[in-house]
Amino acid sequence: MVPSLGSFSTFVLLLFTFSHLFTPSVADGYGILGAGKFLYKPICGHTCRRLIYNNLLLCDSKLPGDNATAHVHRRHLHGATNPPECFLKDAAFLRTMALCLAKACPLDNIPNSVIEEYWEGHLATGSVGDWSLQPIMSYQEALMYAQQDIEEVGESNVPYAIEGEPLNVTSFVRDEDLVQYHNAQTWFERLERDHGRNSIAVAVSGVFIPVLLSLFRFLPIRPLWYSRLVATLEKPFVGQRHRSPTVANLGIMPTRGQALYIAYLVLTQILLAVFPLVFLFPNSIAPTRRAHFIVLIGNRTGVLAMADFVALFLFSSRNNILLWITNWSHSTFLLLHRWIGYCLIFQVSIHSAIYLADYFPDHATESQQPYWIWGVVGTLAFVVLWPTSILPVRQKAYEFFLLSHQVLTALALIATFMHIYKLFTYNWGYEIWVYIGGAIWFLDRFLRVLRMVATGYRTAVVTSVDPDSEYLKIEIDGVVAHGHVYLYFPTLTWRVWENHPYSVLSTFTSATHSSKAAAIEGHGDPEKTRSSGSSSDLSNSTSVPGRPKVTIILRPMNGLTRVLATRLGQLKLLSIPVIVEGSYHANPAIRGLGSCSTLLCIGGGVGITPLIPIIRSFEGVKARLAWSVRTEWLLRSVDDEIKDLVQRGVKVNTRISGDANGRLNVGDIVREELLHSEDEGDLGVVVCGPTGMADEVRVVIAELGPKAKRGVVFVDEAFSWY
Repeated sequence: MVPSLGSFSTFVLLLFTFSHLFTPSVADGYGILGAGKFLYKPICGHTCRRLIYNNLLLCDSKLPGDNATAHVHRRHLHGATNPPECFLKDAAFLRTMALCLAKACPLDNIPNSVIEEYWEGHLATGSVGDWSLQPIMSYQEALMYAQQDIEEVGESNVPYAIEGEPLNVTSFVRDEDLVQYHNAQTWFERLERDHGRNSIAVAVSGVFIPVLLSLFRFLPIRPLWYSRLVATLEKPFVGQRHRSPTVANLGIMPTRGQALYIAYLVLTQILLAVFPLVFLFPNSIAPTRRAHFIVLIGNRTGVLAMADFVALFLFSSRNNILLWITNWSHSTFLLLHRWIGYCLIFQVSIHSAIYLADYFPDHATESQQPYWIWGVVGTLAFVVLWPTSILPVRQKAYEFFLLSHQVLTALALIATFMHIYKLFTYNWGYEIWVYIGGAIWFLDRFLRVLRMVATGYRTAVVTSVDPDSEYLKIEIDGVVAHGHVYLYFPTLTWRVWENHPYSVLSTFTSATHSSKAAAIEGHGDPEKTRSSGSSSDLSNSTSVPGRPKVTIILRPMNGLTRVLATRLGQLKLLSIPVIVEGSYHANPAIRGLGSCSTLLCIGGGVGITPLIPIIRSFEGVKARLAWSVRTEWLLRSVDDEIKDLVQRGVKVNTRISGDANGRLNVGDIVREELLHSEDEGDLGVVVCGPTGMADEVRVVIAELGPKAKRGVVFVDEAFSWY
């Protein structure tokens, strides 16, 4: 097995992908705009070029009156765009450009060395430098020739360059034109810088806030105030349900703690999409406040949406490194993954809507451009992800949800990359966010394959726990696993990629011997053999470890498990090929149980499967198990495991739904341990069962925990990750 492979490799991935922020690409600098890359360096240079690059040029290296014996090359453009070579040799352009730079750059305190660098690499191409295209003269030479032209005709006779008009002599630029173009370049450079920095803030804070909030667990002694605070935050934000769906079965209510992160996430997405808000007039790019808002919010929402890729893909990964360095559960990260997805869809929709409205007068021609088409594809893919991922779809058609989710996500990533590439190629680093998201996605899949290869191709023996096949037992020889595993049954359906998580009940066979043979062989009354008084009855039991074998108990639902139950049918057992991917730990908070002196585990139905290994690994003073089941058959299926717990001194209470004793009152059980027990030290409470049971325990913990005289470590081992 490779228990730590996921954490180490994902950590390496993060270091590698974030280093892409500082890798070189075509434009000035490294990484992305706002973090090592420059849009206009210097602003005065790009301002001067922007003022005159649309003027028609003759592509003539000599002006009238220059040395007539020199070679002269003329080209008439007839309204066509100036080709790059014209900017490198046209005398009028070079000399006018030099005069503008000499006027504008000293106002920005730009040294001549920076001007020369710009001159050598940007005259032909503008924003994106290309140092292979060198002008025929240096900046100082062009300035010298321009000054000679001024001396020859007199300063008062030098014309002013007018945008769009032919430029065939050395000219000045008008002050009013220089101001509005310089303001525009300064403002747009500031905007792009803020886009990049805001996107980094979104990506980094989204990932590292869980790490910061988890640092409290490293306190040498768990303070009572911290335990009370955590208990308060465990309560559902509204109402009494967290695991049970709310709002017409459309969603899951977050806890107070989760709601705080979600509130931070939403507020950050909104505020950073708008602020810092900069206005600068006069402005040739955005002459009005409305135009300022359109450019700012239209561009920034697109950049922030891509920055959301980092947390979006990381939080949904099975090999999420944050599961190892925080105490947040996988179900919590999946909940936050959905909320980040909502924010991303919102940002993408705003970005697309703004530019659709802004370009609507030119929609007929603009919509034919490749960047526009890919942008539409990406927007639709992201938007369609929402209705295909709502809770009713996940519950009733989980396999469809998984497949559509993967296909639409891949399409959205590809479309986003192509949208950027068709607009900017690799110039400004926006594509780095796509690389990071795609790298996390692909590495997670790669690590899954490694985990499957580590266990190999196995045979699963499936048996029915009860006559109606309401519960199934799966045993896989030769595999050592803990926590939970994902099982693939490649011969069960044509959808060989389908898999589901299952909690591991045990990872070794055992032979249990008891002096109470009749109770074991006859599966006597479970309430008598596993009640609070059953410890003495089973105290003489011994357990002999056997060979490696993973044992899983499950209740067939819709989809793959129902197909498995149907295939078993009336057979006593079914041998079927299986691929095991694991082991995983869904809830790292279990590590916090190590500080507890007392452990209370509450289970319902097949929720017993993760509880038994947790109790076995507990090293505290006292442990108690309260388990409610629907049928006696399920009780019998874990006889050996329960007897082993009793031998260890665990107090075991079981109830069968509908019998004379009724259902477990989990609220009273928690109150008894938390308020009336004389035990010292923290109490660990673990619940795994139906959503109603988990919610009832959670509410009681949130109610009593802040008032209790002992600390509480609460772990909710979710039945499902819907």
